[in-house]
Amino acid sequence: MRYLFPLNQANQQRQLEKLTWVYPVQLAMVATKLMNDGHEVKWGLYSKSIYYDQGRVVLRDFYGKETIFDRVIDNDYQLKEFDFASLPYPDRVFTDAKNKRWQRYGNYRRHPATHSMVSNLCWYGRCVFCQDTERLKAGEKRGVRSVQSFIDEIDNCISLGFKEIFDDSGTFPVGKWLEEFCSIMIKSGRNKKILLGCNMKPVKLDYKMMAAAGFKFMLVGIESANQRTVDIIDKGQRSEDVIPIMKSMSDAGLAPHGTFMSSYGWETEEEEQNTINLCHYLLKKGYIKTAQASIYSPPHTSPASNSIGHKRIPRYYDAYKSPSFWYHKIKDIRCIEDVTYLMRGARLVAEEKWRKMWKR
Repeated sequence: MRYLFPLNQANQQRQLEKLTWVYPVQLAMVATKLMNDGHEVKWGLYSKSIYYDQGRVVLRDFYGKETIFDRVIDNDYQLKEFDFASLPYPDRVFTDAKNKRWQRYGNYRRHPATHSMVSNLCWYGRCVFCQDTERLKAGEKRGVRSVQSFIDEIDNCISLGFKEIFDDSGTFPVGKWLEEFCSIMIKSGRNKKILLGCNMKPVKLDYKMMAAAGFKFMLVGIESANQRTVDIIDKGQRSEDVIPIMKSMSDAGLAPHGTFMSSYGWETEEEEQNTINLCHYLLKKGYIKTAQASIYSPPHTSPASNSIGHKRIPRYYDAYKSPSFWYHKIKDIRCIEDVTYLMRGARLVAEEKWRKMWKR
């Protein structure tokens, strides 16, 4: 069979508000499996040259030549038939993982870098704004790859010259899986060869163990300072625990990145200010190193362009005006990658701030 994987900025996104190019690792895993199974697989930027003719999927190339495909796969909802836990790791040569399109991802410290996924769905899986929750409700089975499978993938990435891996599982596995993985990374010395990052909930863990295993960047979904909102969106955390947990990450040597949401329909402006204040406090104390804010929206929706959130979001970034914010930024510099990452982050924040202000 012939399979077409057209690439776009929504391939690897759980929310559609901020479309961006992110290496679509789960699609790449499926493409690799199909190719290994002997199918013909096309991977690339083909969306503008695809059309449908009497139920057929037709790809027209630059010279006008047409190829008929049996199936187009471009999002995670089309992957339910595949057993995620048994999928191979991506062929990163075939899927062009070093392409500049993917390398522009703003949270990489070292280049070349790439994404991985050890789980197709978040182990928590109840946040109302996340597509993982919707997929679980639709009956998709949660799969977690073996520790050895991920270790093999890391070895492959090292051999290909990658210097950093960000795991884009909804939330990185914890418990015995995490302990076994960290133990292997530390004992084998792989922690010295590649930098790791992942998505994480604000939960109590042995973050010193994770730092020792090679983890650095931790993308943590805080979302709101208000327990009422946390309960409504079913985030499953206690607001009072957020500050000590983020401090424990930072103290362990990790680089937490806090994510927040604006414009919940039930919140007052005073309640949102609580979240803005929390963001500023964590940044000024150095408990989180970077932050981002987005507008709350359910899966498959995009907030209205005139949303009040576009006026509020720039306020999350005002912590940069504080001397204590810059003190911790300078104090955390350990190598040249930290300097370039800081400069890149400052540019991205400035661009985001001006973009939101422009929409007022």
